Amino acid sequence: MLHAQGQVTTERLTSILNGIGMEISKRQVVRILTTGLDDFVAEDQAILRTGLATAPYISVDDTGARHARRDGITTQIGGERFSVFRTGRSKSRLNFLSLLREGYEDYIINDAELDYMRQRKVAPDVIARLAGHPETSFCSQMAWYDHLVRLRLDVFDPSLVREVSEAALWGAVRHHGLMGHAVVVSDDAGQFRIPIMPCVGPMPSGCCKMPKTPEQTRKWLLYRDLKL
Repeated sequence: MLHAQGQVTTERLTSILNGIGMEISKRQVVRILTTGLDDFVAEDQAILRTGLATAPYISVDDTGARHARRDGITTQIGGERFSVFRTGRSKSRLNFLSLLREGYEDYIINDAELDYMRQRKVAPDVIARLAGHPETSFCSQMAWYDHLVRLRLDVFDPSLVREVSEAALWGAVRHHGLMGHAVVVSDDAGQFRIPIMPCVGPMPSGCCKMPKTPEQTRKWLLYRDLKL
């Protein structure tokens, strides 16, 4: 409780325990705190997966978070009945899509992935190469990058690799039945803009603005239900 709720560091915990006469090292304290957490991790993943599969909307935000003496980013994903937090090193759309793929590591080429690339205006020949290859499922990031190399795509073009990887992550999200009809409620930060997600209204650029307030979300949900 001191560590999880009171934010007492392992160093301070070790000092407190040593101070009351208990001979224990920091390594032993860490082992106690990190052992037997598999059930909690599984429950946490199940909550997020269920939320992403069933919630009519999700709210998202991120903030800087320092961990292990390194700068990081903590992302909050929540809905009406759930909220989870994930901490990583990247503040990007790739990171956000990876979080939406909760617990899965695969990259998938399917209709959702192809639609994403078309919305991002990926070159037609690149889309054709990916769509025309019989292999459509890749178990890891390394397998996905290897596929891009075998297709002779320019893997030294960071913009191209980012966009096709975002698309394959979105393909995986949809493949696993997540984010089927959900709206993303955010502060309109770029990393949370998914090009083919439903939206409230057009922006000057022709892209779509995500709902920022409960009232905007209510209006969009009504619009979505009428469309369905």
